Amino acid sequence: MLGRDGEIEQLESLLRHAAEGRGGGVVLHGEPGIGKTALLSYAEEHATGFLVLRAVGVAPEADLAYAALHQLLLPALGSIGDLPGPQAQALHVLFGRAHGTAPDPFMVALSALSLLSLLAEERPVLCVVDDAHWADQPTLKTLAFVARRLGDEPIALALAARADEGHATDLPDLRRIPLMGLGKEAATALLDERAGTKAGERTGDGRLSEGERQQLLAATGGNPLALLELAGKEIPPDGTREPPAMTDELQRSFLAKIGARHAESLPLLQLIAADGSGSVGTIEKAAAALQVATGPLHRAELDELLTYDGTRLVFRHPLIRSAIYHSATADRRAAIHRALATALDAPADQHRRAWHLGQAAVGHDEQAAEQLERSAEQAALRGGPAAAMAALSRAAELTADGPRRGRRLWAAALAAVQGGFTTTAGKLLDRAEREPHLAESDRIALAAVRATVAEFAGSPEDAMDLIRPWIPRALRIDRHLFTPTVAMYGDLGFRTNRPWAWSELAGWLDEAALSPDDPQDAVLRLLHAASLARTGRDPGWTARDALGPWARDLPGMGASDGSGWPADPVTMTLAGGIARGLGAYELSRRLYRDAGRRARTTGSLGALAWNLEYQAADEIARGRLGIAESHAEEGCQFAAEAGQPNTACRNRGLLALCAALRGRPEAAGLAAGVLAEASERGLADATAYARRALGLIDLVAGRHGEAARHFAAVGDWAADTPPDLAMAVVPDLVEALVRAGEPDRAAAATARYARWTEHTAAPELGALTARCRALTCADGGAADHYAESLRLHAESDSPLERARTELLLGEQLRRDRRRSQAQRHLRGAAEDFRRVGALAWADRALGELRATGESGQRVPEAGTLSTLTPQELRITLAVGEGLSNREIAAQLFLSPRTVDYHLRKVFQKAGITSRAELMRMVLADAPA
Repeated sequence: MLGRDGEIEQLESLLRHAAEGRGGGVVLHGEPGIGKTALLSYAEEHATGFLVLRAVGVAPEADLAYAALHQLLLPALGSIGDLPGPQAQALHVLFGRAHGTAPDPFMVALSALSLLSLLAEERPVLCVVDDAHWADQPTLKTLAFVARRLGDEPIALALAARADEGHATDLPDLRRIPLMGLGKEAATALLDERAGTKAGERTGDGRLSEGERQQLLAATGGNPLALLELAGKEIPPDGTREPPAMTDELQRSFLAKIGARHAESLPLLQLIAADGSGSVGTIEKAAAALQVATGPLHRAELDELLTYDGTRLVFRHPLIRSAIYHSATADRRAAIHRALATALDAPADQHRRAWHLGQAAVGHDEQAAEQLERSAEQAALRGGPAAAMAALSRAAELTADGPRRGRRLWAAALAAVQGGFTTTAGKLLDRAEREPHLAESDRIALAAVRATVAEFAGSPEDAMDLIRPWIPRALRIDRHLFTPTVAMYGDLGFRTNRPWAWSELAGWLDEAALSPDDPQDAVLRLLHAASLARTGRDPGWTARDALGPWARDLPGMGASDGSGWPADPVTMTLAGGIARGLGAYELSRRLYRDAGRRARTTGSLGALAWNLEYQAADEIARGRLGIAESHAEEGCQFAAEAGQPNTACRNRGLLALCAALRGRPEAAGLAAGVLAEASERGLADATAYARRALGLIDLVAGRHGEAARHFAAVGDWAADTPPDLAMAVVPDLVEALVRAGEPDRAAAATARYARWTEHTAAPELGALTARCRALTCADGGAADHYAESLRLHAESDSPLERARTELLLGEQLRRDRRRSQAQRHLRGAAEDFRRVGALAWADRALGELRATGESGQRVPEAGTLSTLTPQELRITLAVGEGLSNREIAAQLFLSPRTVDYHLRKVFQKAGITSRAELMRMVLADAPA
């Protein structure tokens, strides 16, 4: 601990805060031998009263999904049964303790968080992971997930890692503590302690002189382990500008010591190093095949190198293992891996067996490649995309056949995308594309993977261009298999402001011979109807008709045997977007919600982040701004965790729109930031959200010309086939143009909007069309149009737009000097605006009300629920549904302790003391 006062203080602070219920984490970064393990040991020794869980990352297990997590949680596996059923099942399946559908990575992360939180109910928990750079990526992602949620937990994470080897461990939610070499004073003290002398004492045999100390310090850069191991050895002469290759030097140093004391045991040590699991049974089986004696293990001859905790052997220092493993020749390592593969004959060990066979294979080996491919399939099912990616990539290297190699490469790329390894995915796709004779279906799948990467993290326009040439062939080859790809093309057409995608889809689907009796054609029939409507053709059937038998599977639509229902939340969300384009808002809403529930149940955080944008936009249209904010905020968080910057930007755009409707002062800055990012990323949809937010800010403030410019900038509404994003803001644009004194443009926009909505049956769209006609009516018929608009609003679920219509009607009646009628509509508008939380609009309505002569009006106080944060609102609504804290935690990817913390905050704000009172409040105060 010499020279580590600052690092010690940070570790002590981490432990102190965790003991007080304010958890957190740190990552000790530095070169080999810099003192990371010593500092972790210090933390363990000083974690008085803590339960300490420990794991060590090892290179041979770097691509074995959740190997390090299993190490870490091994002492706590007996408590898994106390978790909620789905979480307990996830960990039981993951660790081979039960059979069942493999859990999603985010379900695993949530389960790990819940297990740690459960353990922390009895005493604080310290999780220590040494050599985290060799920990598998799924474990690291799980720890990152946990770290983001420790603010209210008595849990501390302490990791140690090298910055330039293995996996990246720059986890943003763990404080990074870089370790530098020791200074002169600390290095001198360390060397004197080793030599058994004090500073200033005369040196004797085996002790370093002052000059030697200085030379050693300069050569090692103050690396403590290097100082100790190289002391007395030949050091580069003074004046050398390059330090010695420390990793090689340290390995040679370790091997020299091992060779001197344990030369006869080196073959056994090499076997243990290659095994990685530390299983004595596996090691003894492989040793017998290799004719390697295992006696030293039982005679405690290797205790200075190895520890044994009753279940597994572990090297005392990872550098020892690294040095020993790499001391074996390539042929010897291959023989060791073959012996280990043979020793692993249990069904539960097949993944590890395949991995060893892959390491042992040389050149092309189809048998090993097939086993790796099967292993990858199991790894993917168990939530290990990193392991699947590594297995498939190695399988491709062992494959001689071009088409088969290409298929394995794009499958590895898909696993990389699912695991968040975007750069690696691109390289794998590049390799796959170079393979000759790749099957056409594989090339379509390859393009779809590239498009998915571009949609979430690149350019949506590029994504659309990638799959466009393949859509007709995909429909001919296997339209059911490629339904998500075809539906994604329509969604991208909307997002990128490319309306000609609808006419293309209409033509392609005209030729697809879709069957009304085939549930698997339901989504494509829905897409066909939407494409016909958007190109000005009457599809001849409703959205419910398009779904056919599939509609029976929708919640609340009757019994179902489950046939035809798409299994993945992505397809369901896409179907919801298509239904919304047809004006089937309730159907769309049910699809969105059911998709979101499925994503939460399976722990599919990436699909959920994407789905939440759709749900948030729908809630804004309904005027439920608090819930919309809750969805969008959660979507931002999950999108960041899932590596979807485009999705995060879109959700921020919806947050800006909510803030604008609520009249919050930060709305303009938030919208401007989204506009800048969306423009840079080429996100037309996020740009539209930001433009509408800025336009509404100007509209409610009376800056009508500025508002009209923002709305018009969304897209060309006057085009022959106008983009949906532009048409969606036409009602706002018409109001701004009328108030800005541009009635002709407003009338033209109204006529275009009416044609755009002609083949949709949604009362919401009919109400907005009638309102636009009322605003632009030049023949004195505005009253009839307003009456029609309010009639249709009554049939829909859009209180915010109804309030805006009543406000406009009240303003018109006031100008016509019909004060009593005006007051009735203006009072109703002000109350509706208050209920949905649009207080700036409520203030505008009250201003108009005062202008009629009704005084003493002020903006009403918002309801209790509207004062809650998005997180508090999510939890409150879940309580209203009768869910327990553990059920809420599982649904929202939190720990039960965090749910309890936020509920206490809600009780304080609402002045209540029980869940029953909270449920009554939810029922009495409709959420904003």
